[in-house]
Amino acid sequence: MAFAPKACSLFLVVFLGVCMQLNGAQHVPGARCKCPGTIMHTQETIVDFEIIEKTHYCDTTEIIVTLAEDGARRCLNPVGRKAMFFVNCWNKINKDDKQKRRCLKRKAE
Repeated sequence: MAFAPKACSLFLVVFLGVCMQLNGAQHVPGARCKCPGTIMHTQETIVDFEIIEKTHYCDTTEIIVTLAEDGARRCLNPVGRKAMFFVNCWNKINKDDKQKRRCLKRKAE
């Protein structure tokens, strides 16, 4: 009879551990994106950009630009003209980081 309470306690500890793991693994679309908010475009000079494609934890393509004036990073709305320009250029250079300057030299309207 002494074995039953120990077995029950062990079962409860394992069961609670599994429940906690499952709770932490819930998928919430958009919850882990790097860009909590976006802007449609900026007039400031852009010195770098990063394209983060859709993943299992973020359901939108993210376009993050670095501004020359203060080095700030801003997220562009993926449907905006400037964001679409960077995505198209990124695809044309076959997603090669070494050729990013080609996209930055060309002027996006």
